[in-house]
Amino acid sequence: ERGGVRELLAQPDLRRIILISGLVVAGIDLYTFYMPIYGHSIGLSATMIGVVLGALAAATFVVRTLLPLLVRRWGEDPVMTVSVLLAGMTFLLFPFVQNVGGLLLLSFALGLGLGIGQPLSVIMTYNRSPQGRAGEALGLRFSFVNLTHMVIPLAFGSVGSAFGAASVFLANSVLLLIGGYAHHRGATRRANE
Repeated sequence: ERGGVRELLAQPDLRRIILISGLVVAGIDLYTFYMPIYGHSIGLSATMIGVVLGALAAATFVVRTLLPLLVRRWGEDPVMTVSVLLAGMTFLLFPFVQNVGGLLLLSFALGLGLGIGQPLSVIMTYNRSPQGRAGEALGLRFSFVNLTHMVIPLAFGSVGSAFGAASVFLANSVLLLIGGYAHHRGATRRANE
């Protein structure tokens, strides 16, 4: 089929998946940038900051091996919704935790949430694409993700400079929670049609 970007973005399911994938990528980018700043501000050594960051990577590995089972059991939309909401709630807690054990747990929980988002959003983009336009839809998703890589750090850098690293965690939490709720509402509306 032929058509333009507007035609693809006019489809609510596809638009929702592309937006949620951008939020997930923004969450990963902001975490990997601001966690070391936050860790340094609370007196963690570089080694401990690396260990905390490693917990996210470990959780990502674990959850991605379980992804096919989770999707078979509960479906794509519920798994995506829960993963984004988990990430949002986890970001909300970061500014209130200052010990390594707590940060390790939060980092692992965040990895469980954000680790699902990238591969699942690719699958969902492919599955929700119009017949014969999967490559175009995936290209649009990747373009949006790359735009997110550029815009979000700039925007949140201003927030972080003005209000501190904790504000970045809280603002990202709000974005993910709103995104998770919007995804849930859109998926529910789609299921009821």
